[in-house]
Amino acid sequence: MTDLVDEGRPEAVDRADTVRGLRVFTLPVVLWACVGALVLGLQVHVFASWLADGGYRIEKAPPAAGGGDMERIADVLIPLLSVAGAVALAVYLYRKCRASRRLTFDALLFIGLLLASWQSPLMNWIHPVLASNINVFGAVASWGPYVPGWQGAGAHQEAELPLATLSICMTAMMVAVACGKGMGLAAARWPRLGRIRLIALGFLLVVLFDVAEPLVSFSGVSVWTRSVPELTVWGGHWYQFPLYQMVASAFFGAALGAVRHFRNERGETCLESGAALLSKGLRPWVRLLAVVGGANVSIALYTGTHILFSLLDGAPPDQLPDFFRPPAGY
Repeated sequence: MTDLVDEGRPEAVDRADTVRGLRVFTLPVVLWACVGALVLGLQVHVFASWLADGGYRIEKAPPAAGGGDMERIADVLIPLLSVAGAVALAVYLYRKCRASRRLTFDALLFIGLLLASWQSPLMNWIHPVLASNINVFGAVASWGPYVPGWQGAGAHQEAELPLATLSICMTAMMVAVACGKGMGLAAARWPRLGRIRLIALGFLLVVLFDVAEPLVSFSGVSVWTRSVPELTVWGGHWYQFPLYQMVASAFFGAALGAVRHFRNERGETCLESGAALLSKGLRPWVRLLAVVGGANVSIALYTGTHILFSLLDGAPPDQLPDFFRPPAGY
């Protein structure tokens, strides 16, 4: 019995505090928050280097040859509509949070996707996969060349459309919500469906949502400059579309939909699991960092899929105008 320690002794209190500290440190929400903090630190480094070096200045290019008023209007209207939609969604989520008096997961996911959109240029990590029209309002040079390990084009050569990217964040948000709700309806209708089948169903749902995405290529905002010919529709034209884009989007959307659907007994997602054990002051910040980490990992899954396909023989479109950056080959 000499091994037992009296709980009233200081040694027992110290040991209890140590065990409690270790328990908190190993919580999933804390581990995911560490991922989010590391990614945000990298993001701050990249953008600071980009701004300090003047990397946002993009090389000039001639305007669209023969471009009419409709093209010029679209170049301005699309990013402005993207901003307006993002603001409207942010207001809606704010009101939901205010009504529930807490930060909802959907609000955290929206912020996480915004903070994860910095990965946009990373699919051009090795080869040019997606080129943007520098005539679109708000176009800047890519911050990709300032990411450690970058192998693509140098500074000032690639275009990024941060305003138009907001529409991608909104779309990803809506797809995740729709996918999660679809999985919830399926689980209620067929209770015996396991997690794997539900996730597979979510994957198929996102593919169905993406059926109309090839038509987006006709907008002229961005084009696919590298695509595997056998897996491409309209191959060789500036509006070519790789069909595996829908697969990559489905991986991304199904992952977020599954995170949103599956909850523990406290109503926490796998990213937030254990947040209830944290102090009230610390809890929202750790939850936010955790969701930021999860959103970045999900987008990395999407981006990595395109990087892997870019290693295969890809066909660039013919006669790509000079105002699309990066060019079809470098």
